Amino acid sequence: MRIAVGFKVTPDYEALRPSDWARASSDGLETRYVRRILDAYDEGALELALRLRDARAERGLETGLAAFSVAGREADPFLKTLRALGYECAARVDATGAGASGGLDFAPAATAALVAACAQELGDDVLLLGCSSGPSDDGTIPFFVAEALARPCVTRVTEIAPEGADRLRVTFAADDGLVRATVRTPCVLAVGNALVSHLRVPTLRDRLAVREAAIAELRATDLGVDVAEAVGGEPTRLTGLTPFDRRRAGALVAGVTPAGKAKALWDEHLRAELEAL
Repeated sequence: MRIAVGFKVTPDYEALRPSDWARASSDGLETRYVRRILDAYDEGALELALRLRDARAERGLETGLAAFSVAGREADPFLKTLRALGYECAARVDATGAGASGGLDFAPAATAALVAACAQELGDDVLLLGCSSGPSDDGTIPFFVAEALARPCVTRVTEIAPEGADRLRVTFAADDGLVRATVRTPCVLAVGNALVSHLRVPTLRDRLAVREAAIAELRATDLGVDVAEAVGGEPTRLTGLTPFDRRRAGALVAGVTPAGKAKALWDEHLRAELEAL
């Protein structure tokens, strides 16, 4: 079985200054100075693939791992880390220079076309993706990819276990709780709040063993995807970005003793609200 994991390297949006958001336009945010991180869902997908490989190895089943990202060279450090963790193939899909202003951040259909083409190029049996990646992702990419590959898609996956040579036991979150299902490959699995969402850390020996390993670079044209045409066909356009004000109002409760503070909290803040109920 060959497992491919697609992931996205995103800027650390929490590190952006308010002035950066104020200057944001239809061209997107200026994020070149912000460090890059893995989205939590993508990180969970990468670790789930490693755990699935280990579980299959205990049963004597062979498993190949591949990881790829539609990104520039900012993804290379993450791809090298994945090589050190045991991913036999690490690839970067270069779509620079093609597409509308703002790139692929708000173009799910175009991004999905690249992801599906890369998965076919890598020859995967199971494709793992994060349910969403960053604030520009509306969560539709896994469904677009599954449609392009003509595969079933299971979303909000939390755990994966082997169930025979070509089947998996998948746990996913539904509206009424967790559900376990047996899924036949090939399939697309969109990972949500995985039980283990942190990627393991490779040892120095593992890093040194793959220090000369090359990162495969695939171009959109080589995959048969016209990014400019795909972005131009998107049904929506980014017209602006507005951050949410996450500040919360607060009040200092006067008083010297705990009892005095409790009385002030009741008299000045809670009494009127509770009596109005």
